[in-house]
Amino acid sequence: MGILDFFKRKRNWDNLDKFLDRPTSSGINVTETVALGIPAVYACIRVLAESIASLPLITYERLPGGDKQRAQDFTLYPLLHDQPNLLMTSLELRELLMGHLCLRGNAYCLIEREAGEVVALWPLHPDRVKVEVDGRELIYTYQNDGQEKKYRMADILHIRALSSDGIMGYSPLALLRDSFGHAKAISDYSANYFKNDASPGGILSTPNTLNAAAAANLREAWNQGYRGSGNKHKVAVLDNDLKWQSVGVSPQDSQLIESQKFSVVEIARVFRVPLNLVMDYERSTYSNVTEQNRSFLTHTLTPWMERIEQAIHKSLLTESEKQKYFVEHLTQNFLKANTKERYEAYQIARDAGFMTVNEIRQLENMNSVEGGDNYETAPTKA
Repeated sequence: MGILDFFKRKRNWDNLDKFLDRPTSSGINVTETVALGIPAVYACIRVLAESIASLPLITYERLPGGDKQRAQDFTLYPLLHDQPNLLMTSLELRELLMGHLCLRGNAYCLIEREAGEVVALWPLHPDRVKVEVDGRELIYTYQNDGQEKKYRMADILHIRALSSDGIMGYSPLALLRDSFGHAKAISDYSANYFKNDASPGGILSTPNTLNAAAAANLREAWNQGYRGSGNKHKVAVLDNDLKWQSVGVSPQDSQLIESQKFSVVEIARVFRVPLNLVMDYERSTYSNVTEQNRSFLTHTLTPWMERIEQAIHKSLLTESEKQKYFVEHLTQNFLKANTKERYEAYQIARDAGFMTVNEIRQLENMNSVEGGDNYETAPTKA
């Protein structure tokens, strides 16, 4: 078998749909809609998608000596920074693509070109894309309204999550369906539990003899009159020697909150999102939140940014353009310190002579000033 034969099987998302239709160990079918209905999953995906999408994506031109400058006259700059197509902003497109990556493990854009230049990027839903290997190329088949259209590798921007074959990224929705199903089961159980006002079951007893129909009618009347959050604190009136006896809260019910907490932690761990970013502050302090955010940038966002930047470099630049241009996310504002800490750091940088006044002003979103481009060092104390 040749080395390329390994890649020749078709990657068809129809197989994923059939896989997702099977119940999980919790008995719940986990689809995209079900997964997004789990608060912790939705929160993690929002954090990842919005964090990546809100970081400016800049196209730079390489300069001699390792310097760089913004390539604002290059056609790719406004597409990535401002508006990739007639319908979407840069933030909206990148937010959508990150959502696809978080659930499906793959994100696709159709590259529109005019006279060889990229003029637009159009997102493709990953559920409608099939990928095949043709020699040393990939063929992308897109299904829409019952029609299929094939595209060459040069026409598609393909961003992959972690992969086992370099062709398709792993789908978290498929791999983690049992974890998602467990979280959904806990959420459903909790909803039903509180539908009854978190009240345990009980026993209505009477010394009188009741047939099956009478017992059923009594149970229904009791539930309608006194069960559920809408009947909270209503006074029950018992006649015909009826007595009510609560059976108490089961140990399983008492563990509901702990199960919900574990579910949130497990999902946050899967997406590598700090708990404080999904609004869980139980173990958070000011100092460790700062470190968690720093770790989030280093260990979670940076790999995603690298994937996106390298996919853009590979698919949107010609061979000659790759020598001249590159793209990069700006992350300075993500970990921006408070005013006092920033100004102290600027003072050190200014006195050490490796930042100018105008470079500092640019970081603070201020205009340049005359004479602010000089590098100066503070006088040495005697």
